[in-house]
Amino acid sequence: MLRPTSRAIWKSADAEPMMSMTSTARLFRRRVFWNTPNMPKMIGCRCFSSSRTATIGKKPTKTSTPAAQPITDDKDLLLALQEQDLKKIETIIKDDDDNQPPSWQEHAAHMKQLMGESLQPPAGKLIDETTEERLFIPEVSLHAADGRHRKRILILCTGGTLTMTPRESDGALEPVEGALSAYMQDMTELHQNPNMPEYHLHEYTPFYDSSDLGPADWARVAQDIRVNYLHYDGFVVVTGTDTMAYMSCALSFMLENLGKPVVFTGSQIPLCEPYNDARRNLIMAMIFASRDTINEVTLFFHDRLLRACRSTKVNTHRLKAFDSPNMDPLARIGIAIDENEHLILPPPRGSLRVHSRMDTRLLTLRLVPGFDDSMIAEMIERHSATPDKKNGSLQCIVLQLYGTGNIPNIKESFIQILADAAEKGILVVASTQCYTGSVMLGHYAVGKALESAGVVSANDMTLEAIACKVGYLYGRGDLTHAQVARLMSVSLRGEVTPSDALSPPPLSSAYQRAIRKGKTYY
Repeated sequence: MLRPTSRAIWKSADAEPMMSMTSTARLFRRRVFWNTPNMPKMIGCRCFSSSRTATIGKKPTKTSTPAAQPITDDKDLLLALQEQDLKKIETIIKDDDDNQPPSWQEHAAHMKQLMGESLQPPAGKLIDETTEERLFIPEVSLHAADGRHRKRILILCTGGTLTMTPRESDGALEPVEGALSAYMQDMTELHQNPNMPEYHLHEYTPFYDSSDLGPADWARVAQDIRVNYLHYDGFVVVTGTDTMAYMSCALSFMLENLGKPVVFTGSQIPLCEPYNDARRNLIMAMIFASRDTINEVTLFFHDRLLRACRSTKVNTHRLKAFDSPNMDPLARIGIAIDENEHLILPPPRGSLRVHSRMDTRLLTLRLVPGFDDSMIAEMIERHSATPDKKNGSLQCIVLQLYGTGNIPNIKESFIQILADAAEKGILVVASTQCYTGSVMLGHYAVGKALESAGVVSANDMTLEAIACKVGYLYGRGDLTHAQVARLMSVSLRGEVTPSDALSPPPLSSAYQRAIRKGKTYY
């Protein structure tokens, strides 16, 4: 007989632990369906009969429905799946990269060259599968009379202020490897309180300043979450505050269909100081990572849990260092945890997919009164694609404009420069210099002219969200320039408010105000 176990993984009563339906779909996606003509790219794999329960590598019993044969002629992959040979499966899937079309391989190599190499080695799989059941999340009873089970989380530490200690020579603060592990061992609330989750800590070595970490290092963290995804209930990422908003936002796009919480945190004062904010930030991040109510990439700091792709750093000296300008926090802490349930994203509709490639060919320009637009024209002309240069070195320009998206009305030449850039395949995105609010290109005549020139509105996205979203969309390699432009105003991870949900402009009509009432967004 077949019996279900936790986390949607099926196991035979007298067999070894079976592979999950999610893992099976991921293994078959590229070999079975990806290269099959007339099949959509995002399709999953239903390699079984109409019955919802199935196993791999075990002959069906009389009470189970025989599994249908998968639609593939790849006998090597089928045999590896039946034998549960994970190393052989990984080798076959890895060899598939060499069988991809030349355009795909060229794009992957180009993105890798742009991103560079990660400064830190991967964490890898942090679970010893020889001592526990493979692919199963352990359940540790608190005590014999308690029906609950402790959660288990993984803490990934890249350094940052939280891990710093004074140097003996001059007293200057510097990150110290192993310091966080030692401090956490002495935190009695983590070990004596039965409501706190079990945790595993991995420190990337060597530690680097957060400003040194880029897309390659962000992708490294995303891949380590993927490798350990089935073994933990949640994840905490400890990193420096300077680029935390960029890193957390990037991971929100890299981790598609995320079904578990990933919480970023850090501190303004090191954990070694008597008075610090590190202790509370770390403990609350662990608590939110062990809850199953907010399953997305978030950032906890001070007393608020923020959506990662809506957050930005706003202060270097105060403990409330991060804010979410155009969206309320997902949760606040006081005597109790107060969650804004209407802002929480709906559950994912598929298995976790990691997009580790980001296109870094992006430039941000903040306009000031009296700027010389000839310099911008020269830059666009020099770095755009030409007949003898198929791929230009500039993919996107982000303009930080005044107010709701205004530029000097008398600079008609500048509008023509932007129109020429759009014709050359450069994405021009308009954002606002204001801390809160949104770009509304159709509100003023100048904005209408920008819209006609092919400029794309960023609505109310932060600069971090714009940069990471552009890098993610172009890094995928399966979207055209026009598709990327259209997706900039579409909410993929809750990073932008749809245009029809924004507040109506001043002096709007009753009809304009009425159609915006009752709009819901994430």
